[in-house]
Amino acid sequence: MTCVLYLLLLQAVLGGFDVLWNHEYREQLPQRPSAALEQKIHGARELLYACFFFALAGFEWHGCWTVPLFLILIIELALTAWDFIVEDLTRRLSAVERTTHLLLSVNGGAYLALLIPVLWRWKDQHDQLLAVDYGILSPLLASFGLAVLLWGFRDLIAGLRLSHPYISSGSRS
Repeated sequence: MTCVLYLLLLQAVLGGFDVLWNHEYREQLPQRPSAALEQKIHGARELLYACFFFALAGFEWHGCWTVPLFLILIIELALTAWDFIVEDLTRRLSAVERTTHLLLSVNGGAYLALLIPVLWRWKDQHDQLLAVDYGILSPLLASFGLAVLLWGFRDLIAGLRLSHPYISSGSRS
């Protein structure tokens, strides 16, 4: 499981770079009305990742408790595919962003290839949440979870604001 957590931390770092450099600095997506749907998809994905980071930072999910984790993985994969389509339909991605997405996809495949067999073993065990401590990895994953949670709400709000211009940041008519 330690390898999975290291790969999840790498996913967080790569994802953070993608968001800060590509989405915020280069493309300024939260200010572009054409990026409203993309921002909402990003926000939803970030909230799912936050749940995943929190869930795995300190627990093993045995028996029926694996169901939410499998659902999160399935929904996140579907949202990722949708995000790729929306991005291709609405804007031209830079070489840096394409490369970052490639690295995120490869790393995501690696952590899924290692995690799914673990979840598969856990599903056959007695229904329980087991507290675990992965040393420094646990608080690091939880910290990334908090950052991604906050950023996810920010992106969802930006997407809603871009979709509905009458939702403003403080001005009332």
